[in-house]
Amino acid sequence: MTFRFNLIQRFVFLNLAWLIGMGLYFGYWFSDEMIDTVSRLQSTELFGSLHPELNQRFSLAYFDSGPDEQAAKNERIQMISDQLSGSMSPSEYPLQILWDRKGVLWSNRRDLIGKPIPEDPLLKEGMAGYGRAHLESGMSKILWMWNALAHEDRIINETSSTSYLRILIPISFPKEQVVQSVSLLRDPDLARLVESTPVNGNVTPGVLELRKNPQELLKHAVGAVRAVWKRVLVVTMLTFIALFSLFKSAFNTIEGQSRQLREQERLSNLGKMASYLAHEIRNPLFIIRGSAQTLEESADEGSVMRTLSRYIIDEVDRLNNMVQDLLGLVKPRLAPSRDPTSLARAIQESADRSLRQAPKMQLATQLDPVNDLIWFNKDQLIQVFTNLFRNARDACRGTGTILVDSRVDSEGNLQIRITDDGPGIPEADLPVIFEPFFSKKENGIGLGLAIVKHLVTRNNATIDAVKPPLTGACFILNVRLAPEGAATSEDASPEEGDSA
Repeated sequence: MTFRFNLIQRFVFLNLAWLIGMGLYFGYWFSDEMIDTVSRLQSTELFGSLHPELNQRFSLAYFDSGPDEQAAKNERIQMISDQLSGSMSPSEYPLQILWDRKGVLWSNRRDLIGKPIPEDPLLKEGMAGYGRAHLESGMSKILWMWNALAHEDRIINETSSTSYLRILIPISFPKEQVVQSVSLLRDPDLARLVESTPVNGNVTPGVLELRKNPQELLKHAVGAVRAVWKRVLVVTMLTFIALFSLFKSAFNTIEGQSRQLREQERLSNLGKMASYLAHEIRNPLFIIRGSAQTLEESADEGSVMRTLSRYIIDEVDRLNNMVQDLLGLVKPRLAPSRDPTSLARAIQESADRSLRQAPKMQLATQLDPVNDLIWFNKDQLIQVFTNLFRNARDACRGTGTILVDSRVDSEGNLQIRITDDGPGIPEADLPVIFEPFFSKKENGIGLGLAIVKHLVTRNNATIDAVKPPLTGACFILNVRLAPEGAATSEDASPEEGDSA
C-alpha cells in the first residue's frame, strides 16, 4: 500500500520531525553537557574564592601528626572547625571533609574523622595540587538528574556513588614559607614532602572536599533551559505558523491555477468537439427538419404521417439544442452587457420558449415591483431562465408549478428564487449539480446547469442550488441591481439606438 502526501502534509510532517529532533537534541545536550558544564563553572568559582582564604586561615601544623591526648585532639578539631565556619553552608554542602595524606583530618560528620584515605584518583589529583569538580555517577547523567530531583531531602553519605557533586580544593603553601617549619614537624612523611618540593613550588599537605547536593544547581539549570527552550519553542511555532500560512496560500494559489488550467483544457476539448458537432451534425439536422416539416404540412390532420413528422421535428430540435448547449458552454457568443435588463420580461420570454410544449405547467411570479432592472446581459439571462425552466418542466414531467420570487437582500443585491414542486434534487448531488456532464436524466447530457453557472459567473452574479423546506428544487440567483432611473436598451428611442 502506497501513501502519497500533498505539499502541505509534507510540510507539516517535516516540521514536526524537526521539532522532535530539536527536542531530543536539547534533551541530550541538557543531560549530557549542561549539568556538567554548570557544575564545573560553579566549582571553579568556588575554588577561586575559597582557595586564597583557606590558605590564609590554615596552618601547616594542622596536617602534622596529631596530639596523643583526646582533649588535645578535640581542641585541634574544634580549631579547624572554627577556621572553616562561615565559609561553607552545611545546608548547601551537607558533607565537608578535610583530608590529609593519611585520612580524614576533620569533617562536619564526626563519625568520619580518622577514616583512612581511599584509593581515589580524584583525591590523588587534589593532593598533587589540581582542583577540579567531577560529576560522580555510576549510571547515566539522566539517572543522576532524576536522583537529584527525586531525593530532595536525602542525606548524602560518603559511600554514595550517585546524586552528589564533589568539589576538591587543595590546601597549598609556598615552600619558602614552610621550609623553616620542617624541624618542628612531627610527621616524617610531611617533612619529606616539604623537602622534596621544588624551589618556588607549593606544598599541598591536604585537600578540602565538599560534597554538594545538586538540587538547587539542577533547579537553576532546569529553569535556564526551560526559559531558553520556551523562547525557542515560541519563535519556532510563530515561524511555523507564518510559513504554514504562506505555504498554504501558495498551495491554494497553485491548486486554483491548476484547476483553472484543467478547466481550460477541458473546455478547449469541448470547444473542439462542439465545433465538430456544429459542422458535421447541424447541417444534416436542418435538412432533416426541413424535410419533416414539409411532410407535416402536406399530411392530413391526425394522420400517421403527420404524427411521425412531428416526432422527427421534436427529436431534431432536441439534438440541435444539445449542440447549442455545447456551443454556449465553451464559446459564449455574447459578452456581458452593462445595459440594465428587465427581470420580468426575461422571465416571460424564457417561459414562452421553454413551457410552450407543456401546457399543464404553470408559472407563478412574486417579483419585487420596485426593483426590476438588473445588470445582466438580456440574451444570456433569457438562456439562464430557459434552462432552469426546462429542468423544472422535465422534473415535473410536464405537470406542476414553477414559482419565481425576488427580493432585495441585506447587501443590496436582488435575490431571485426559482422553485418547482417536482421530486427535488438529492442533497448529496447539490455540490456537483453544476458540473458539466452531471445528469441523472434518462436522456440528459448534463450541460444545461453547467451553462447556467457559466453565464451567471460571466455576469458577475452567483447561483446556488438548495433544498427547499417542503419538496421540489430551488435555485437562488443573486444579481446586482441597476441604478435608479436606468433605462433598458428596449426603451431607448430609435435615434438613440442608431447613434449608438
